[in-house]
Amino acid sequence: MDRWQLEFKLGLTNWIDFQVFPQFYVNKRTRGSGFGKPLEQGGFGDTTVRLKVNLFGNDGGKLAIGFLSSLKIPTNTGDTGNHVWEPGFELPVNYSLPLGFTLFAQTRIDVLDKSRSSQMQVQWQNPVGLSRTIVGKLSGYVEFYDAIGSGPWIGTLDTGLIYQVTPNFSIDVDAFFGLTENAPDYNVFTGFGYRF
Repeated sequence: MDRWQLEFKLGLTNWIDFQVFPQFYVNKRTRGSGFGKPLEQGGFGDTTVRLKVNLFGNDGGKLAIGFLSSLKIPTNTGDTGNHVWEPGFELPVNYSLPLGFTLFAQTRIDVLDKSRSSQMQVQWQNPVGLSRTIVGKLSGYVEFYDAIGSGPWIGTLDTGLIYQVTPNFSIDVDAFFGLTENAPDYNVFTGFGYRF
């Protein structure tokens, strides 16, 4: 599956962000022994909106803790996704380490559509990773992501680069690669953030 997704962030205060993640294009390929010729679908993807609140450590100290609530809005076309509104909640934690590294982790719960069913399912996610400034205004990160729900376990290796153009404007390029059979093979996306 290929996705072209942008990330928009609007700082409402110095401790609250409003974020929008539209998937402008999704190309989904399904293959397997029961399909014969691979099935390919493309179109506009879903849009996710999030509200991020910093609970602790916003402007100093080694530890920062936040709370995020999100809602996936089914804006997809061409059968590139389901047609269900899906909420989620997460608790992210950052901790400053020696040598300029930052350890980040979160626990997240999403209420998702259960495939081939009219029911919903709960998915629990627990990514953990490291980030660091590479040189000047360029930083990068690497992350292990996992998700557990009623279906098979999903694991990916995620990585990305973030360039801080100005103190209030950044651009990022990101990718993830599937580590388990049920994870998507890869996903590449880019985004930018501007703080008003």
